[in-house]
Amino acid sequence: MPHRDLSHLESRWNCKLTTLGRKSGQPRRVTIWFALGSGVVYLTGNESTPQWCRNIRANGQVEIEIAGEKLVGRARVIDDPAEAAAIRQRFVQRYLLARLSRLFGGYTDSVAVVVEIA
Repeated sequence: MPHRDLSHLESRWNCKLTTLGRKSGQPRRVTIWFALGSGVVYLTGNESTPQWCRNIRANGQVEIEIAGEKLVGRARVIDDPAEAAAIRQRFVQRYLLARLSRLFGGYTDSVAVVVEIA
């Protein structure tokens, strides 16, 4: 099946991610950075595993809103160190603040997530 073309969203900087609370089952929404791949959206969180990552581990069904466009997908937290490093590198290339953070030891072990868009 061909991947959905998301390239028209590349100029945007933030997305709104909605997960389901792992305990409450209620929608939880955060605004975070994203990077795009072929039919996927990449996300990263801080090294202390943000709540939204814990929610994804419990239930990977998510909604991502970028520039008013709602995307539904299945998210998974990346445990493979090499794959996670490659995702973090996308953010270092895309965001100046991520590059600056890398200079001071940041963006080296943040949680990496991939969302396969339906």
